[in-house]
Amino acid sequence: MARLESSNLLRHFLLPLPFALLLVSAGLPGPTPVQAQEVVAPQITGPDFHASVITFLSDQASARTLVEVYISIAYEQLLFTRADGAFRAEYDLTLILVGPRGEQVFDETTREQTTTPVFEETLSDEIIRIQRFSFIVDPGTYDLEVSLNDQFRSDPKEISIEIEVPRYSESRLGMSDILLADYLGESDPQLPAGAVVDHAGSQLFVRQGHAYIPNTRGIYANFAPSVLAYYEVYGFNPVRRTEQDRLYRVEFYVLNDTGETAIYFMRRHDKPGSSAFNSVEMNIQDLTPGKYQLKIDITDMGSGTTVSNEREFTVLESYLTLAFEDYEKAVNQLRYIASERELRLLRSAPEERRLAFFRQFWASRDPSPGTKRNEVMLEYYRRVAYANEMFSIPQLDGWATDRGEVYLTLGLPDFVERSEFARGSNPAQVWVYNSERLQLLFEDDSGFGDFKLMNRDEYRQRVRMQIPPER
Repeated sequence: MARLESSNLLRHFLLPLPFALLLVSAGLPGPTPVQAQEVVAPQITGPDFHASVITFLSDQASARTLVEVYISIAYEQLLFTRADGAFRAEYDLTLILVGPRGEQVFDETTREQTTTPVFEETLSDEIIRIQRFSFIVDPGTYDLEVSLNDQFRSDPKEISIEIEVPRYSESRLGMSDILLADYLGESDPQLPAGAVVDHAGSQLFVRQGHAYIPNTRGIYANFAPSVLAYYEVYGFNPVRRTEQDRLYRVEFYVLNDTGETAIYFMRRHDKPGSSAFNSVEMNIQDLTPGKYQLKIDITDMGSGTTVSNEREFTVLESYLTLAFEDYEKAVNQLRYIASERELRLLRSAPEERRLAFFRQFWASRDPSPGTKRNEVMLEYYRRVAYANEMFSIPQLDGWATDRGEVYLTLGLPDFVERSEFARGSNPAQVWVYNSERLQLLFEDDSGFGDFKLMNRDEYRQRVRMQIPPER
């Protein structure tokens, strides 16, 4: 139920196991670091450490708002050490909320520990830890700071978000934030709000009769065709004189990046009281890849009052859609992970068998062939989408750039050193991969953001083991 977004697990299934272990344990020396004028914090946010903020009406304090922050951390983001026959990670999560006048209104640190007996799981993003922080504050604008401090490494990870906390009321129609989920179902009605339960090895959070796993990044795929969302409605008109007074209408819109409506449907419900706690499942199978807004309008049909809220989500490209629409591009995107023989077979496939060949390519890399999800394939196309967003330059998609190539094969670096050299020199970046003792130097000699990999031989030496042997 958790998404796979792992650099190391992807690598593990793209090459034979001995090579995957070798990359982690060999300890090969990296290149000599460049002398940078300035070292700054990483500007590339890791996909495996993320925060999602949701606000609700507080049932404990009038005129104040309940804020819930969900922090997701993949195992791949943690450093595990061997202990008592297993692998153990320890880390501190700190959340600080700063008010509009610079005052600190919330500060909490939790010490977490997790263990696994399986080494490969320590490299995985299929296993995700989610921590929920809850607090009640006055409406207003706040700065949220989240830090992850691993007990076994010295490089903390940080997230900073500006959040707007709205005012809700039981006497005025209002709607909570929209919570996107990877799993959403009914919970035991006896469980209190804020409970956390285990289900099939995953953490389920409980609120108002619903159990869910938050989707903190809002990323879905049109070949895993459901977006799940939870929302609350407050302040219904208590008058019940007519049939209309007893109803409220919910309209669902999915808007593309140009504001056009891609999906629309409507439901009518009886008012259960002054508030309602709802969920929705939307089929996104026909959506093209890109960014979308889920917009929900709530209308009290007695008073005619309407409120609405929105939440952004991203649809990743379906490998079959791409293969059907642009087969040559689809095959080219595999050049970093496919053998020469596989590329020849894919390129020479008769037209009527292309999709079958393409399916077989990914089926051979499926780490869980008995399930509907091919985690490695999902991760690879997530990386393609991310590379296109972050590294594209004029006339070239991000996945085809040097930085895109490195990201697709090695994942995000542990940190990035950026340098703006003196006049006559080129801007440069050094991507540092601590676990592999690898530093990759990129220089932009064009001035248009086309960063070229300068020490390509070292990179090729490291990634060539990922290409499967001819067979």
